[in-house]
Amino acid sequence: MTETLLAWVEAHAAWAPAAVFALAFAESLPLLGFFVPGSAILLGVGVLIALDALPVLPVMLAAMAGAALGDSSGFLLVRWLGRGAARRCLPARGRRLQARSVLIFRRWGWWAVFLSRFFAPLRAFVPVIAGLSGMSMARFQSANIPSAILWAPVVLLPGQIAAWAAGALDGPALLAGLAILLAATGFFLVRGRRTA
Repeated sequence: MTETLLAWVEAHAAWAPAAVFALAFAESLPLLGFFVPGSAILLGVGVLIALDALPVLPVMLAAMAGAALGDSSGFLLVRWLGRGAARRCLPARGRRLQARSVLIFRRWGWWAVFLSRFFAPLRAFVPVIAGLSGMSMARFQSANIPSAILWAPVVLLPGQIAAWAAGALDGPALLAGLAILLAATGFFLVRGRRTA
């Protein structure tokens, strides 16, 4: 699915900002966002940007807007339904966890909204908890918008860096760099186990 979507985006570069907006929006929606592989696709979009197949600024702005509006939609949906109706929509087995989440959220709410943007599974659920906990719209947006602005480059840049590194380094140098990276990772993993 990821390869098919990336091929479509590359073939229809004029529609890339709209596709990225829809992807970032869907990935931030409650429940639906749990099933959308948006981060993987956006990493591929970053590679396409680095290869000059897509325009960087419109795609970046579309990712920011889609993420911010997706989270706002989840938050506003809970506010529109009301806390009681929203709680009834949640599975019965999860109500205890939801109650604990609201208590934790009342203490760490702003940071929860800001930081959850960078963790795909949480991204779709934190706006719902924000609405259930009674967070004000101004406080929610003060975390939502800056996190979306920061999130777009964070998710798109690794693909661009990988494409640049692959293009800047010839075959043997790239293989040597990867071997050094793997050896260093292995060293730190073994060292971490011994000290644990």
